[in-house]
Amino acid sequence: MIEVVSRGLSDLTIVSAADLSTARDWADFGRLLSRLKLDRGLSFIQIQKRAEALSLQRSLPPATVNPIMKGMRRPAKESLECLLEVFDVRPAERTAWLSAWQRLAETLSATSLPRFDEVSPRQLGVHAAIAAGDSSGELPVYVQRDFDDHLRSHLSEQIDQGRFVLLVGRSSSGKTRSLYEAVRVVAPNWPIVQPSGTAEIIDLLHGTRQRIIVWLDEMQRFLGADPRLTKEHVIRLLQFPALVVATLWSDDYLMRRSPGGSGVPADLQNDRRLLDLAEVVSVSAELSSEERAAAVQAARTDPRIRLALAVQDAGLTQVLAAGPDLLRRWEHAPDPYAKAVISFAADARRLGVLSPITEATFESAIGGYLTSSQRVNRPPRWLTDALAFSQQEVHGAVAALATRDDGRTGRLTGYVVADYVAQHIRRAQCPPAGAWEALVTGVEDAEDLRRLAFAATARMRYRHEEQALRRLLELHGEGVVELAGVLLRSGRVQEALDLLRQHLDATPDDRVAAARHAHIATLARRVGELRTAAEAGDAEAGRRLAELCADGGVADALRARADAGSLLAEEDLAALLADRGAVDELRSRADSGKQPAADALAELLASHGRRDLLQQRAERGDQAAARQLMKLRDSTTAADGAAVQAQIAHLRRGIIGGDDAAARQLTTLLFDLRNEAELRREVDAGTLQAAERLVALLNADENVDRSFVDRLRTHGLEADGAPCVPGEA
Repeated sequence: MIEVVSRGLSDLTIVSAADLSTARDWADFGRLLSRLKLDRGLSFIQIQKRAEALSLQRSLPPATVNPIMKGMRRPAKESLECLLEVFDVRPAERTAWLSAWQRLAETLSATSLPRFDEVSPRQLGVHAAIAAGDSSGELPVYVQRDFDDHLRSHLSEQIDQGRFVLLVGRSSSGKTRSLYEAVRVVAPNWPIVQPSGTAEIIDLLHGTRQRIIVWLDEMQRFLGADPRLTKEHVIRLLQFPALVVATLWSDDYLMRRSPGGSGVPADLQNDRRLLDLAEVVSVSAELSSEERAAAVQAARTDPRIRLALAVQDAGLTQVLAAGPDLLRRWEHAPDPYAKAVISFAADARRLGVLSPITEATFESAIGGYLTSSQRVNRPPRWLTDALAFSQQEVHGAVAALATRDDGRTGRLTGYVVADYVAQHIRRAQCPPAGAWEALVTGVEDAEDLRRLAFAATARMRYRHEEQALRRLLELHGEGVVELAGVLLRSGRVQEALDLLRQHLDATPDDRVAAARHAHIATLARRVGELRTAAEAGDAEAGRRLAELCADGGVADALRARADAGSLLAEEDLAALLADRGAVDELRSRADSGKQPAADALAELLASHGRRDLLQQRAERGDQAAARQLMKLRDSTTAADGAAVQAQIAHLRRGIIGGDDAAARQLTTLLFDLRNEAELRREVDAGTLQAAERLVALLNADENVDRSFVDRLRTHGLEADGAPCVPGEA
């Protein structure tokens, strides 16, 4: 039972305004807070429980409160306000506490921060390099990169107005080292802060304005945090002025810079606004010829560079960070259980799970990575031994998995995978069903569950998308609109309406949910009509039903307006049908005299090289088909298989490197090549737009089973790639 502090205790001034005025630093401030805690007779656990009972805006676990009381950490302003609420401090006394906090924040911010040149590169996140013979110094010689001048120019131009620069690239591509070297040249004597979370940035905004470096290595920690870092926070920092410098993994950047739409969570769109503010510098994991020449020159004096250049199957920066040895350890693991543990951890990271993975989650997930015999004959200590192997460091620098605690010594919460490992294994394979289910049931963080649902959508694993969203709704009361969309897509219209109505009864002010409910309600009648016709044997009605549920009535509405005589709607509909590969309907509309449909059909057939169909239509007087056929005949460029494969490989590297357009270009290229196998591979890898292009490719095949395409569009795939059958668990 939670102890409640009586109002009578708060009437005693345990800590006076005079006491607070004598606090010289955060240690003094923490001692005064400890005096309050002692007077109220609350333990750290009781503080946490009382904060939960009061539904305060910030949780107060012992790992947060204990360092504050000991003066080891400055309390976030919101945390202090919550502590004062827990201790039942009177409003007038709270004002004195907050004034003292503000005074210390302003007076200590400038004096307590180190200068950039006083902080070691290791503290800033620069990887420890490999060891080699007679090497000396903390870091190997810096190899100049092609983008260095560009980066330093971004940092130094109008520096007094503040700068926000973001380096994007694969893990171990040299982002942090390049950023360190650039700032060392541009602003070596500026104070620097390395916030552990967005709350510290918000506190910084309340302090004295001064020129400062805000170092956000691995920026995804702030994008998925609570509170979330926003564009407005950074704009206020730039007014200090601040150099806000950050690094971000390519996949995280590409996911958040993807085009908005009904399938993209609102939080990702918020992140996109923030990323749009940054000056972005792309960091390739592969050295250019000029960079390699510089590395060869550096290798004359640094044996670590010589050793790294001697490795043929990995880049210089990855070798320096000991990455290849980590991959070899995975490839040549001593048993299938050790390999499976690392494989699952890598899959979890790529599916968006950033929280530490518990041993229980490992145990429930691993079965899908093993054969039947390996599952039956598991040795007694298989998980303990596998985790021990995965934590062994390579060159004393990095391990495949690292342990994480909850802020208290010796309390293991789980394991996180090294970025390099996550990025380089199993990309083209979709995780097994057991991995999805273990993550859905084992993950509790709201942002992890949102990312997990988003990853399932990209891979057409709609069953697991629904599971993740239901878990999100159960634990956090969030995701109801997205879940309703999943139910609508699968044709469960009434279930979607009931879900939204139940939510609105409890949360009537949720305008987004109300708008979604109204929209689905308007579709319900049309869904009923199409379902009745489909059940009576109308195949076209069945296709229209699947389409309406999948796109929320977009095409259906365009069709109605076009049929009513709107030329603009006719053009938009033709473009949409072409994008979806709807050859049959385009042909029907073109044959009925709709010129936009004829133009779109001809372009679609030409992109697929369908000279036979273009010839047939041209002979019947289709001028659009004749024009496209003429273009194909005039083209002297033959398809070079080797060149196409090189382009595909280049685009895949671009996707890993964070190129916004690479995913769209690759999936469009595979669609035009009618390469179903490679598109399926990209779907399994979660490549943006691959799912839409796969459905469009199947739709464009005149010999395809249309009912199969409809089921795929609405129900997606099982984890193993088989079509999902509705109603089967």
